[in-house]
Amino acid sequence: MIRIVCAEIGSDDPRIYHELYRRASAERRLRADRYRRQEDKLRCVTADALLQRALGTDCYQIQKGKNGKPFVKDRPDFHYNLSHSGRYVVIAWGNTEVGIDVEQHDATADLEGIGAHFFTSDELVYIREDASQRTERFYEIWTKKESCLKYTGEGLRRNMRSFSTLTPEYPIRYWYWKPDADHSLCLYAVDQEITFELLDIQQLL
Repeated sequence: MIRIVCAEIGSDDPRIYHELYRRASAERRLRADRYRRQEDKLRCVTADALLQRALGTDCYQIQKGKNGKPFVKDRPDFHYNLSHSGRYVVIAWGNTEVGIDVEQHDATADLEGIGAHFFTSDELVYIREDASQRTERFYEIWTKKESCLKYTGEGLRRNMRSFSTLTPEYPIRYWYWKPDADHSLCLYAVDQEITFELLDIQQLL
């Protein structure tokens, strides 16, 4: 089974940030301190709160795999991936590798130019064939690309045009959701049962 928990940041109450910061690991606090924008700081410590919730403990050590993908030391049964954008911070975990991505839609982005640079020809046809769905389809493809690369740990080291998200190889597949009209979320993992939970950030306190 793969579990997904998505936390919505619906409050800018500074008390929420300070409490999550207090509970965060030393590494996460250092990372949060490096951000300038308060919303980035909040997303950072929220990610740590979700990881602690998934592990059931605040005592853990993160290490890096061969492609730089993080894993929890001494927990070979626990594979996880984190993502955050806009109002959402999300974690996916299970006993096999997972990759997850959430993206806030950017109304000012040059979707055509970005797509031409990063997407395959069949993906571009899919995006362009319905003008009314162009933005949604763009972010569907983008989150699929990102979740696949996060699954492998390759990140942007791999050319995103080297594979098409429209032809995934079974038993690995994509699950695509829209938590709201302005965000897209995609999981890439081996086909199995999935649970999805949407939380308000205050439920992490």
